[in-house]
Amino acid sequence: MPKTTTTRSRGTAGNWYDAAMIVCNAKHETAVVIRRDGHIAVLVRLKAGKLGCERETESAFREHWREATYPLMETLDRFLAHAQTHGCSQEALKALEKLKARERYAVSPLF
Repeated sequence: MPKTTTTRSRGTAGNWYDAAMIVCNAKHETAVVIRRDGHIAVLVRLKAGKLGCERETESAFREHWREATYPLMETLDRFLAHAQTHGCSQEALKALEKLKARERYAVSPLF
């Protein structure tokens, strides 16, 4: 009998978790979600001083943060400018740059 292999489909939920997302909370703070796997959300919050990554459980993330309609590329530029001026952790800087490159690559074939 031949072996069968199974693959796990990520489905639409997997695609949603991979999408870059700008979020705001009740204090009108803005953050970029750099990674989200359904259990933990990793985000970079725009704040005074050095930027860094923060981790929240999925339930806490859903309770405190809501998706914002800010333009992604402009928001990433703002975060990166802030990081250049005030500093940024290596993890946050690499993630923001990777998101910007990915979005630039996704948009460029359209034009």
